[in-house]
This record gives sequence, structure tokens and C-alpha cells, in this order.
Amino acid sequence: MHWRRVVAAVFALALVTAACSGSSSGANESGEPVTLDYWVFQSGGLAGQWLDQLVAGYQAKYPNVKINVTSYPENNYGVKLDTAIAAGKEPDLVLVFGPEQMRQGLLLPLDDMIAANHIDLSQYVPSIVQPGDEFSCNYEGHLYCLGSYAGSVQLIYNKTMFEKAGLQPPPAWPPMTPEQFVEDACKLTDKANGVWGAAASDPLAYDPWETFFSDDGKTAEFNSPEAVQQFEILASGYQRGCFPTSNVLDPWEQGRDFFSQGKLGMVITDFQDLDKVESAGIDYGSTAVPTPPEETPYWSVWTDSVGVMASTDHPQEAENFIAYLTTKGQDLRSQVTGDMPLNLQTAKDDNWTQGIPGREDGVEVLSHARTAVFVPNRWDVIGPYYDAWGYVSSGEKTAQQALDDANPAIQENLDKAWKDWNDASP
Repeated sequence: MHWRRVVAAVFALALVTAACSGSSSGANESGEPVTLDYWVFQSGGLAGQWLDQLVAGYQAKYPNVKINVTSYPENNYGVKLDTAIAAGKEPDLVLVFGPEQMRQGLLLPLDDMIAANHIDLSQYVPSIVQPGDEFSCNYEGHLYCLGSYAGSVQLIYNKTMFEKAGLQPPPAWPPMTPEQFVEDACKLTDKANGVWGAAASDPLAYDPWETFFSDDGKTAEFNSPEAVQQFEILASGYQRGCFPTSNVLDPWEQGRDFFSQGKLGMVITDFQDLDKVESAGIDYGSTAVPTPPEETPYWSVWTDSVGVMASTDHPQEAENFIAYLTTKGQDLRSQVTGDMPLNLQTAKDDNWTQGIPGREDGVEVLSHARTAVFVPNRWDVIGPYYDAWGYVSSGEKTAQQALDDANPAIQENLDKAWKDWNDASP
């Protein structure tokens, strides 16, 4: 998920320049040699053995086409792409970072390709193919990217610990409330044996974005009664010693490791790399992130969103690559990396769950995934929020004080983000 935060702001610098560049059309149906440039990250599961096999399979199917893969460090990808667009030397295939690229006409819509290849989007994780926030490939009813796997935030829990504590394990759906999350975490905590009940990075790891923004995404409501309450609930888990502090572990980076070692009863984290949990013999389940009962659950879901630059000289071949990526590529990725397919029916057909209840829970959870309120450049907008959470979780300020201090700065960032969005409108 981190890569979208890094690149989205940088890519926005290229929008005006790229919108002025011409786009060529017309497919090469003659069988003449074609080279497609495809830029990826060096890390994050977007390169390596799986990609090598994907490219080899595509080139075997289309022997006149060569895929020239270039990988860049995640932090440099946006700068490289920005520079290439300004020089008119952008690649044919790119990772897509949000609706900015789509509305500026930088990407080709894939609707005809989807229809021609009989790709059933109703089987895909809904939040990726339905219009919405920055993780969606759909803008104003047109699809501009697709991927091969589903990454997501979920809550995984240790069933054995729940049973020993006399607690009822949560269902995959609907999720538990934040209050129940904290209460169960405290009952699971065993300080004598170095076991924490749960780990979660901050309230935005599970609270819907609508808790903190107005429905149109233009007003910051971080100091609303609802937002303050969610801060207080999660902070109480730290104050009661039920959650490890950030100097002990980062739930996102280390959560699965501690969970695999039996040191966590629950963790809200990336629902990937499950092999380490399963290899450790943990009897685990998965559920959606804790959600206030009055809210519709939301959590981040992402994929290797690949799109075709509108300036490509070979749109047909590039679209064929995405069709291959999101069909055969899903099967291949599941086999090579163990990642969950983006197509939930493919996950079932390929036996991705292997009869493991925790994986079956994960598929159920993702069938309910939705998009959130759209906030342009949202990761930069909410910067002061993280400072506020640090004050609250450490006990330096009350939730109300910290959020009253943070909200004006967030609103200032938000106003600027919307101004930049509107100024860049085509």
C-alpha cells in the first residue's frame, strides 16, 4: 500500500504536461515486431520470478511482442515517470496511482478489452472495479487498470488464544466493534508470558474515512465527537497495557512476525505472506477491521494496478498484456507467490484457500470491500493526524486537545489539495 502514497503526489506534477502530449492510436495487427516498455517497482511483489514468468508466458502467446521491463526503487518511480512524461518518453505500461491520471486522459480506458476477453468484473474484489477512492481502477464508469492479486488490510486472530480465554472468536463478517476489539485484546493479554492482546497502528487503520471527513471529502472532521471517541477507544488499549507501543513493534511491518511467534492475539495488518503464520502452526481466523456499528466497514484494498498510457504506439498489444495479466497472470501469481487472486472466483477455482479457514475468511471479507470518500492527495493531507495520534497514544494530550489542534492544519491541507485538483481539471 505504501507505494501509492509515495508516487501519487509526485505524479500530479506531470499531469498538465502529459495532458498536452499527443496520443497515437491504431493497433499493430501485422505481426511485425513490437516492443512494449513496462515500468515496475523493484520491490513490493511487482518484480522477480513471478513477473519473469508472466512476461515469458505473454511473449510465448504473442511471439512478435517483446516486453521490456524496467524496475525502479519505489521512492524514485514517480520522479522517473514524471521526467519521462515531460520529455515525451513515457513507457507503454505503467502502475496506476489514482483518478488523477484517469481524468487527465493519460490512460486508455479498458472497457472494450474487458468485453472482448469476456472478463467478468462482478467476480472481482468490488472496491477495485467500482468507482471511488484512489485504490479504484474505475473512474466515472470506465475502467483504466487491472491487476493480478488482492492486497488488503484485515484483522487476523489466534483462535487457540480466544478459546483459552473463553472468548467467542469473531466471524469473518460483520466485524467486531472497536470497543470489543479493545476488550478482547485486554482479556488476551498475558504480560507474564510476553503476549499482547492486539496490535493496531492507529484509528485510521480501521475506522472508515467518513469518520474523519464530510461525505463530499471537503471538510475535515477529525475533532468531531465520533473521531474523538475512536481515538479514546484505541488509546485505552495502550493505556491498559493491552497493545505494544510503537517502540516495541510496528504492526504493519512486524505484526505478522510477532503473531507467528505467538506474541499477539490479534493484529490489524497486511493480509499477505500467510505462509509464515501457517508454517508456525497458528490456528488463525480473519475478519474485517473493527468498525463502529453505525458505520459501513471500510479498509484499504489494492492490487498491481497496471494501465496503458494513452501515448503508446501499440495500444492493442499493451491491452493484450493487461488481459493476460488479469487472467492467466492471476493463476500464475497465486502459484508462484501465494498471493490471493483479485478475482474471487479464481481464488476458489485455484483452491487458493486450500481449505484453511483463515484464508476462507479472507475471501469472505474481501467480497464486502468498498471504496471510501475521495480525498485528493489524502496521505499528505492527513499528516497532522499522525502527530495527534502520537500525542494521544503516549498520553501527552487528550484526544480532544490533540484533534482540536490538528484539525485546522488538516483542513488547510485539504483546501489546498482540492484547489490543486480543481486547477488541474482538464
